[in-house]
Amino acid sequence: MVEIGRDALFTLFKNAEAPQSKSWARQWVAAGIVLTQGAAQTPGDVSDDPLLCGYLTQLQDDGLAEEIEDGYLLSWDSLYKALDRPAYQPLRDILNLPPFADARPILSSSHSLTDRDFSIALAGWQRNDGTRFDGQLVGPLMDAGDRKFLMRPQHWGLFKEVVSFSRRSDGERDDLAHRQTWGRIRKLALEAGALLDDFLYRSVVLTPEKLQIQLRRSDSVKDDRVVEIAPDFEGSPPGWIETFDRAREVRDRYDIVTPQGIVQILVTPKVRTVLQEIKRLPGRQVAGSRAQAFLLNPYAALGVDAVDVIEESQFERAREDAGLDYERFTPVFERDVSSYPVRVGLLIETAVSSGPTSSETQWLDDIQLSAFIQALHRAIARGYQLVAWNGYDLVLQGEAEQYLKELREALERRQVPPTLVSYAQVHDLSAYSARVESIGVERPYYSPYIAKKREDDGWFPENVLPVVVYTPKDAHEPIAIPTSKPAIEKLKEDVRSAETEGNSKLKVSWLPDPISVEEAKQVVATFENVFANLETGKPFDPEQYQRPAKNMLGGRKQLVLRANIQTLEYEEMRREALQAVPAEPRLPKSIRPEYSLLPHQRAGLAWMQHLYSLQTDYQVRGAVLADDMGLGKTFQLLALMAWLLECDPNMSPMLVVAPVSLLENWAEEAHKFFAAGALPLLTAYGDNLDSLRVPRSQIDERLRAEDGLVKFLRPDWVGNAKVVLTTYETLRDLEFSFAAQKWSLMVCDEAQRIKNPAAMVTRAAKKQNVAFKIACTGTPVENTLADIWCLFDYVQPGLLGALNDFGRRYRKPIEAKTDEERVRVEELRARIGPQILRRLKADVATDLLPKIIVKECRNLRLSVVQRNLYAKAIENFKKRGDQQCVSAFKNHLGLLHYLRLVCTDPHPPGLGVFKPESLEQYRKKAPKLDWLLNQLHIIKAQGEKAIVFCEFREIQRLLQHYVETEFGVRPGIINGDTSASSSHMASRQKQINTFQEKPGFGVIILSPVAVGFGINIQAANHVVHYTRTWNPAKEDQATDRAYRIGQLKPVYVYHPVVTAEDFTTFDVKLDQLLTIKRGLARDMLNGAGDVTPGDFNIADVVPEADGKDIDERVTLEMALRMGWQHFECLVGALWSKQGYDCYRTPGTNDNGVDIVALSGRKGQLVQAKTSGTDGAMLGWEAVKDVVTGEAFYQRRHPDIDFDKVCITNQFFNRQAKENAGLNSVKLLDQSDLAVMLEKYEITMLEVDRLLFAEWQERDVEF
Repeated sequence: MVEIGRDALFTLFKNAEAPQSKSWARQWVAAGIVLTQGAAQTPGDVSDDPLLCGYLTQLQDDGLAEEIEDGYLLSWDSLYKALDRPAYQPLRDILNLPPFADARPILSSSHSLTDRDFSIALAGWQRNDGTRFDGQLVGPLMDAGDRKFLMRPQHWGLFKEVVSFSRRSDGERDDLAHRQTWGRIRKLALEAGALLDDFLYRSVVLTPEKLQIQLRRSDSVKDDRVVEIAPDFEGSPPGWIETFDRAREVRDRYDIVTPQGIVQILVTPKVRTVLQEIKRLPGRQVAGSRAQAFLLNPYAALGVDAVDVIEESQFERAREDAGLDYERFTPVFERDVSSYPVRVGLLIETAVSSGPTSSETQWLDDIQLSAFIQALHRAIARGYQLVAWNGYDLVLQGEAEQYLKELREALERRQVPPTLVSYAQVHDLSAYSARVESIGVERPYYSPYIAKKREDDGWFPENVLPVVVYTPKDAHEPIAIPTSKPAIEKLKEDVRSAETEGNSKLKVSWLPDPISVEEAKQVVATFENVFANLETGKPFDPEQYQRPAKNMLGGRKQLVLRANIQTLEYEEMRREALQAVPAEPRLPKSIRPEYSLLPHQRAGLAWMQHLYSLQTDYQVRGAVLADDMGLGKTFQLLALMAWLLECDPNMSPMLVVAPVSLLENWAEEAHKFFAAGALPLLTAYGDNLDSLRVPRSQIDERLRAEDGLVKFLRPDWVGNAKVVLTTYETLRDLEFSFAAQKWSLMVCDEAQRIKNPAAMVTRAAKKQNVAFKIACTGTPVENTLADIWCLFDYVQPGLLGALNDFGRRYRKPIEAKTDEERVRVEELRARIGPQILRRLKADVATDLLPKIIVKECRNLRLSVVQRNLYAKAIENFKKRGDQQCVSAFKNHLGLLHYLRLVCTDPHPPGLGVFKPESLEQYRKKAPKLDWLLNQLHIIKAQGEKAIVFCEFREIQRLLQHYVETEFGVRPGIINGDTSASSSHMASRQKQINTFQEKPGFGVIILSPVAVGFGINIQAANHVVHYTRTWNPAKEDQATDRAYRIGQLKPVYVYHPVVTAEDFTTFDVKLDQLLTIKRGLARDMLNGAGDVTPGDFNIADVVPEADGKDIDERVTLEMALRMGWQHFECLVGALWSKQGYDCYRTPGTNDNGVDIVALSGRKGQLVQAKTSGTDGAMLGWEAVKDVVTGEAFYQRRHPDIDFDKVCITNQFFNRQAKENAGLNSVKLLDQSDLAVMLEKYEITMLEVDRLLFAEWQERDVEF
């Protein structure tokens, strides 16, 4: 918790003013704890904790505290209940409660159990060391004079029972009552670990008030069940059942001799009634229908008192343990449009007396269905109440004969299902696009420009796997073979040993089962060739080593794409001389008269119509519509589709691929803007696919067995639809059915989904047989210029060449910095210009009311609490290297994340879970919330609506709570937890529609990630970015949810920023960086990426006095204690100081190199080895690694002349030095490292920056 007012903190922040907090006086009374505001009698009875008020309010709401004059009464029982709840764990410290007593109660007795004056007393307390504890008691409070203690919860329960017994009435002073009460007290005493005097220890009395019914299923008799019933209870002694059975009648008392003495069992009246009913059953057994009735409702069989004596949950567990559950069944059918039973199954419900407890559907193949029909027919004919099937006992209800009839009819229809998908049909390549090369297993893509490592590295190959997956002979599941040299060498030795011993198989660690020697030899031979090629610099061709045998392929087959990665394999060559675009479009007649295209939309439609018309003469195959968010791209595309259909009603259907939330919007706009029937739609995703799928039984057996293909849509599945709406995932999963369909037009909306050429959704999109393709995205370039290549490889394959060639020419990120880079950007712009259209709202939406950036909220003063948290965090961060201290922050990224949160939601590290506190108190410490509530009052007075963007879920809940507290209106939250399915009642669009349609003031809280696209909220004209994203384009994209065509009011945008007079806060620094990035991002091809940790210097976001020594220089001693990741980054920092441009390779699959250092046409490949053993002598593994990796990185940087270096924080042995000399590898050991650290000043922040280059939550430690 935060302690406001510490001298150290106020010394640091002299301008801070201490907040006013309330003091609470605490008083112990017999009834509990009395808490009142004001001064206490003794200093120790005061609590100044600012959270106490909030906890007391919560205790009152939970019924645990009673409000009295000037305060609250917390009864002792309520206190123990609260302490048992996790939410109230801090209450012990807040109330300054004494510790629990480290002592056990001592119970003594006088007189015998038959005596009226029999008594039990709390004779004292004994500590664990055997000494006695003496003091006064106030409730459970034990006052020893100089110290106070609390009874433990179990001691308090025992204490209350003993006191109650001492106050019993005269009517309760008889032998039976004494024995029953002693039985209860004895149970509590054992649980509390109490010490008993000799008489009490020997007086074992059990008074069971509950019976535990144990069941046992006997052998079946004539297809029926026999159940044995055994009454038991908690703590029953050995021999209880035997003693019960020997007595002819149920007794009031049983005396059972045990090795420890005589145990007395007193039978209460209700327990006696139930035992009498059990005694009447012959042998305690029931059978047949009576057994079923007993299992359904034991209370009816054992009398009314059974309700109080037998717990239903215990009886159900006993029945389950005995395997005596019963089940009900209902036939279920999945039928296609022709009513053919695609699947037949049984809905089986497991039931207890209260009804069904679980259900599952057992889908049956024809053999299983036939067997069940026979069993059901036999049971009905013989008059059985149950039918035994597949381990179930199914109850035959009144509908059983009707069920039998329905199942027979379904089986008859399924006897000869037609084959809807044939092998020849699927393997006919003429049905697909010319870009589909074959049908087989797609090759992995090898390119350094596919997976982005980090913003300043460009594109780096992370798709090259460190294992090879294949399926061994006669196996069904693929396994992974390690590709490292040591693993293959070990396998080679195992093969040699197996051959020497005459074994045909051998066991290896990475295989679940033994592998044949022949197969192992083939694996070894393959990888020896691979390693040899890599070492000699030959290019790696995966096809060369692919074994043609079927078992080496593994997995299901796919359409194999001509990828255009390493070389240009497929090209749709565009003629350069493109005609001028017409000034006006040809408008479709089906647009509803109340709607019309805006001027920029008319121009966009004319442009698309023009390019569409150039397919034949100029081989134009597509376009990129890259309009800014909110300019109505969907309306333009629907207008194009409607016009095309009016020109040719018999044209092939058109395909729209988009995220599911956007597809809802497509369907809505089609119905809204166009006449009924103008755009016949088919929604082909989610549950809508069920009726379109082909059953497995109707798929050619050869396809299923040889190709592993089981997912197809029915022939002519498109039907009469002309526009098919589907998702990227559906396109991927059903690629054969979609790729076999001829499409006249295909639109990929939010086309950033296909910017990774290695992704399965991207490959699926490129496999479609399409005449004309449109990629629609408001952010055509997000990371590097390779984004543009990916888009154009979809719309006009070959225009930009192969990816590797393109990458070498345009490999830098999108912030072009040199003249050469700028020239190449302009060259690219001219190349793609005819087929890409990009308009900004500022340029074309001149009639759109203004977007007003409100600046007044960018100067919210840091609160005293925030200053204190800032100071504590900085102090804690400085101690991260001190092994004697536990620091909440292990690296600078963790501190930056925390400082970011402090500006928004001030709380100590680790206490990020939202717990409500008083609104007034929270507003004082959180200036953002205080400003927000004040601003919302202004918005409410104007009768307008606001969107509040926040990415943190706990803060979303915090905002929801305080807005509801202040305004009585509970704002909705839309984040990743909110369903995007149109059929779900909590669908995002349904929540948005409700928010928009409700008149007057309203607030909705959105995650900028969850609503990155597909959400339009023009009813709101106030947008608050309560927390900021790392990318200004994504932030603007969120704003555009409101600022778009259809907005009827000016849109006010707020970026609340917490500031301090004496230093730059994290909020201010982030706002500055986003402003700079936003200024660069206007140019589509020369924009800016995310704000990264490297953009921050911690010294810039802390007070000047703290920034001077916030970081420490790396010493040799620190380097000796570094783990491998930090050591690699230290090496990268050292080489950067020497003038190299360095990047760190992936943590796995680094191809033997940890740091690649570049300087002009020279470079160094560095392998870093660290060891925590002082004086360790490392072998030549590092030399082997860097030598092996040279070929890979030489191909990645063909113009660089590389040297090879190995560095360690210890030493290299003689063998390492000899091999280094033979392979031209430079070795640097601990002594060289010491010289470098002395020469170049490296700080831990520089090391952290290399290690944590991105904002990744898994790297944050606090």
